[in-house]
Amino acid sequence: MEGGAPATLKDASPARTRLEGARPSATLSARLHPRLAKWFIETFGEFTHAQLLAVPAVLEQKSILLTSPTGSGKTLAGFLGVFDFLLRKMDQHAAVGSSDARPTSTAAVTTDVQCIYVSPLRALAYDIEKNLRAPIKGMGLEKAWSIHLRTGDTTQNVRAHFRKHGAHLLVTTPESLAVMLAQESYARHLRNVQFVIVDELHSFAGNKRGADLTISLERMEAIRNATADRTRAAICRVGLSATAAPLDALAKFLVGPGRPCIVAVAQVERKSIVEVFSPIRRNPYPPAGYTGARLYAELADLIRRQQSVIVFTNVRSAAEQTGMQLKELLPELSDQIEIHHGSLDRSVRLEVEDRLKNGELRAVVCSTSLELGIDIGAVDLVVMLATPKGVSRAIQRIGRSGHSLNRTSHGVLVATNVNDLVEATVTARLVRERALDPIRILDKPYDVVAQHIVGMAALAPIQCDRALELVRAAYPFHSLSDDEFDRILKYLEGGGESLARQYTGVFGKIRIDDGVISLAHPRVSREFLVNIGTIVSEGFVDVLLNRRRLGSVEEGFIKQLQLGDLFILAGRVVRLIDTGVNEAYVERADGHLPTVPRWNTAKMPLTSGLARAVRQLRTDLAEHLHLPPAECVEWLVETYNTSVANAEAIIEQFLSQARISAIPVGQKMLIELVRDEQHSHHFFHSLIGRSANDALARIVAWRIRKRIGGNALVTIDDYGLLLTLRPFQEMPLEDWRLCFEREDAEEDLKNALRGSELVKWQFRGVAQTGLMVPRKFPGRDRKRKQLNWSSEVLFRVLEQHEPDHPLLQEAYRQASHTFLDADAAYDFLTTCNDLDWSLRELPAVSPFAFPIYASVIKESMMLEDPTVAIERIYHEMYAQMSKAVKEDNVGRKMPINS
Repeated sequence: MEGGAPATLKDASPARTRLEGARPSATLSARLHPRLAKWFIETFGEFTHAQLLAVPAVLEQKSILLTSPTGSGKTLAGFLGVFDFLLRKMDQHAAVGSSDARPTSTAAVTTDVQCIYVSPLRALAYDIEKNLRAPIKGMGLEKAWSIHLRTGDTTQNVRAHFRKHGAHLLVTTPESLAVMLAQESYARHLRNVQFVIVDELHSFAGNKRGADLTISLERMEAIRNATADRTRAAICRVGLSATAAPLDALAKFLVGPGRPCIVAVAQVERKSIVEVFSPIRRNPYPPAGYTGARLYAELADLIRRQQSVIVFTNVRSAAEQTGMQLKELLPELSDQIEIHHGSLDRSVRLEVEDRLKNGELRAVVCSTSLELGIDIGAVDLVVMLATPKGVSRAIQRIGRSGHSLNRTSHGVLVATNVNDLVEATVTARLVRERALDPIRILDKPYDVVAQHIVGMAALAPIQCDRALELVRAAYPFHSLSDDEFDRILKYLEGGGESLARQYTGVFGKIRIDDGVISLAHPRVSREFLVNIGTIVSEGFVDVLLNRRRLGSVEEGFIKQLQLGDLFILAGRVVRLIDTGVNEAYVERADGHLPTVPRWNTAKMPLTSGLARAVRQLRTDLAEHLHLPPAECVEWLVETYNTSVANAEAIIEQFLSQARISAIPVGQKMLIELVRDEQHSHHFFHSLIGRSANDALARIVAWRIRKRIGGNALVTIDDYGLLLTLRPFQEMPLEDWRLCFEREDAEEDLKNALRGSELVKWQFRGVAQTGLMVPRKFPGRDRKRKQLNWSSEVLFRVLEQHEPDHPLLQEAYRQASHTFLDADAAYDFLTTCNDLDWSLRELPAVSPFAFPIYASVIKESMMLEDPTVAIERIYHEMYAQMSKAVKEDNVGRKMPINS
């Protein structure tokens, strides 16, 4: 380990220092408490590189962001310094003659919490709580140190025990931490916290859960300082992540603006293999059904040859479909193949996790539910069906295999079509380079501020200036203005200007007297405690099989079903036999095929970095297409470390695209026009990612409506957008360019979104998080219809009477910059004037445009397998294209209006 590549430690404060290298194991061991050092050396032998970097900082109680590959011991790296602190504190108590300071006493040290571990997942919190007991037992401290696990599932008896006795180590989630901070009986145990460990930091940084956590940490600093001099050193914060980027920004996110934070990047200590597999082979247009059949057959063969495989899909319905196919192909292993995703009941998921950990399963097919650090034991291989749409996610998934330093991580990216093959090839290259996707930190969500103001007042009255100071100390809110804060306060006093006149008693959460915030009524505290958190209540229906909760599906999906319909859940075909208010009752239907489409799921957007890399491959390969085929294949194989078969399939697709149209690369803006009897289909090749294309399409569609009238049917994907128009809406090329101007884009997007279902949907979540529409009342949940109705009414009132209401503004901002990627769309519009525009009318949909067209076709598919159907239509379209090219050597691909 001492001979490895040097690491860099960076101080994220303005005065940055750099320290090279890492302390060797013997030196670090000598620094640890003898009892801890003895246990560690006997158990592990030597420190990992991540531990050599992180432990010294934690020993000195310096905040640190540690980025290190999965399986490198980074979680233990955070806790080793905590264990050392607790042991030395025990020694200090013993030295002053404390009668109850013996290591075997239950009161060895104060029962105030010394360290808080924050997990993004309940399941991960359970694992950590169990894993912490091993070193504690190994050092013989079971009776000396106590652990409290606090999540939404923690029983009242366990909560009451902590409230009375406290604990040394607290394992929790952001939501449960916020609940504890709002109640004196819990918060008093947090007054001496020395350490906070935030695991999987990257999973918090870009969302409201992370923004919520940052304010909670500042409130905890305030509680801690209330019992001491306010100059007391800040809590030592330890952030852990395998895929953190950009590091400086995430360090500030962890500790807040102005505080120092060491950034440590550990070297990769184990080998990692990433491969790209495609069943397409050379011919990108195989006979219908051929690719899908070969994909499942070869996936089944991989499982036969491995002891333990995780198969990742990007959506839950795909996990169900794949799991069922594998069970049919591997009947002898069907009992050892399971499905795992967030819509399954927790008991079902835990059973799968335990069986995987115990080596009882050959394969688990999941969506994103096993990406983070849940302990799943030894896994031989990770397979990703379709690319995970980002480099960081791919690295996270591959890291779930070979989960120890002496094993190799092995990941296989499976491309299901040629466009996916290009994306997989680029992803594999970036994974090898560890070119992580930068995380965009969510900027000052108003609803989170509103919730925390009520939380502060629930604990004790607080001055307005002090509340603002605490909020601004959290990095996502450092730019919150006085005016923004005041408008949030006015909302909390009575609901806002449009509601306060008649409904202050209903919507008022706080009152302000002489600049001091307090709760408006004692009931506010009770309602607040059951509505804490930023996870929005979705409309799901429980699915019950023989009285056991199998999982849940979307409410809208169940409403479309009739009794007797068959669908897939948890890898089983089930038949709907009855429905209740929020329940659907099913029975097993083994041996039958589902009779309804797969249930709904959201699609992941391509990250901006991966989109740029795909554009670069397109540009580079287009420049090599003039070479002899063998040389072109050789270039692609060497440059992207892919197989000859994959290279041949990609090149054949590019040549096909060039024959009928052009390859959209570099500074070109390609529009392809395909007509049918009633419509004209305009394919815009804007490779900027799904979320950015969604924003772009809304802007352009709004401008078409203003210029010509009528609505355009919009379809988007990562690689571009499709506008389906009526004949009267067609425009010459110069008019299209005007629709892509940068000027007034923000206003046009806002107009396009005004009153839209997207903004209404976002407002529902904002209104819940911002406490305007409570999810629950003490002792009972509110029905989904009630939540939706309340949100709808309030949305209409605010749209009409108070458009600058902070929660309505937050809904629009969330729609534009969280669900959509408006900034990327604006950046693209900025470049449009300098692009070389080309409009080509084609006889058939081009290979590059087909995936967008296929997403339109999918909407009408019912009983036909989507894989078979898409391949069939793809084959038909290619035959039509080939026929047109033969009939006209020019291929009708001369640009028009250019």
